[in-house]
Amino acid sequence: MAVMTSLVSRSESQASAMSFQQWLQHGEALYQGALKEFHQIEAQLEELENRLVAKLTEVNQVAAILGKPAIESSRRPVAQLVAPGANGHAIEESDRSHPAPSNANNIARALTGKFGR
Repeated sequence: MAVMTSLVSRSESQASAMSFQQWLQHGEALYQGALKEFHQIEAQLEELENRLVAKLTEVNQVAAILGKPAIESSRRPVAQLVAPGANGHAIEESDRSHPAPSNANNIARALTGKFGR
């Protein structure tokens, strides 16, 4: 009977480990998808900024020919992305070089809902 109980415990443990591995794989897939989308949007933003600068130049060339004053863009040509920190404040570049430590214990606490208690 003890052998049977041990086998059941082992299979439950393996199922939990497999579920955790699947969870990690799913998280990795979500991360990779979000990262790919981020890079696509970033490239689109760069292209739009280049088009905006070119259009501004064109408008100012036409304005110069017509004797109208040159216009200035009311926005910055380069967007500044700011990521929120854990406390809701912006993360400074110096803070990004030291990411928060993550380990199996933190992940396990987060999964069980006991993180930060």
